[in-house]
Amino acid sequence: MKDEECVQEKYHLVVNLVSELREMQERLNELEKIKVEYEIEMSQRILIEENFHKIRTSLEEQLTERGAEIDRIKSELQREVGERQRIEQEFHKIRTSLEEQLTERGAEIDRIKSELQREVGERQRIEQEFHKIRASLEEQLAARVAEMDRITAERQHEVQEWKQILDSLRDRLTNSKF
Repeated sequence: MKDEECVQEKYHLVVNLVSELREMQERLNELEKIKVEYEIEMSQRILIEENFHKIRTSLEEQLTERGAEIDRIKSELQREVGERQRIEQEFHKIRTSLEEQLTERGAEIDRIKSELQREVGERQRIEQEFHKIRASLEEQLAARVAEMDRITAERQHEVQEWKQILDSLRDRLTNSKF
């Protein structure tokens, strides 16, 4: 019985071993599945990491480009701001100069206006005086014309009288024979 027990023991041992081997095989299969899943996952992770690296590199390049563009725009804006400040200063100088010129011209216009008003007053005074003198001269001329007309009429009358006297003398001379 010992042999039988021994065989049974060995049999149990072999059954146990086979059972353990099967379990181990199953575990190995599971581990193999896990390994395959792990490798797939690792491959995916590697692809993801490669894509991540590509995206990161692309983003870093874009960031560098954008940074350079921002620096260029910033430089351009600073230049434009400087130019605008220069233009504003120049505009302020020109405006100040124009305001001064405007003030000077305003004073000059006021002076000329006063002078013109004085001259207009003087001209009006002279014009009034001229009209008075003209009216006086026209009156004098009219009086002289009337005087000349009177004198002319008198002279014509005298000439008529002398003509009559001469005609009368001529008639007498012709009628009388010496």
